[in-house]
Amino acid sequence: MRAQGEPTGQGSRQIRQPVLGSAGSHNHRDLAAEIVHGYAGQLPGGVYEARTRFYRRVPHEVLGADGYALLSRYFARYVLPKALMSGEMTKLQCAVLSNIVGRAERGVANAIQREIADEIGTSRSNVSPALKHLAARNYIRSVGRGLWQLNPLIAYKGNGDEQQRFLAELRALALENGFPDTIGLSAVPNEKKEPPAC
Repeated sequence: MRAQGEPTGQGSRQIRQPVLGSAGSHNHRDLAAEIVHGYAGQLPGGVYEARTRFYRRVPHEVLGADGYALLSRYFARYVLPKALMSGEMTKLQCAVLSNIVGRAERGVANAIQREIADEIGTSRSNVSPALKHLAARNYIRSVGRGLWQLNPLIAYKGNGDEQQRFLAELRALALENGFPDTIGLSAVPNEKKEPPAC
């Protein structure tokens, strides 16, 4: 392994390589001891020591400063394009939904309308009807002042186990509008369907 900061032979460019070291007391945890303790009684009699090595991978380019959320491929491929092309969702409503997706932590986005408006470049008075439109179609759900629950079947930031627990909690509510499983125009009763906004 090259020493940290050693030239790579590619001109004057320097590549800093990770330095491997033990997870000792300076890191406040003895992971090897934790592993041995965790498997106590399950290891062969002659095993009394474990060693750990950590490798750091380069972050995925879509990671971003706030981490990433997994967007439903079905939603991205079929639901959203169809809604946009048919005029059932305007670019403003799409921008608001995208902002909520980017904000959501464990399924909930904390966002007052003024913040959303500032970030997408519109007025607060435009954001309110867009949120109502999205909520009527179960893309999001209001759960308090400035709190929006993003449908976890659209996007979710967190691991799969957390998403499944969250979905189970939502389904146990048996909401009349079918959230989270009924999404889009099918969530809007025929008598309440609205004409597409400009």
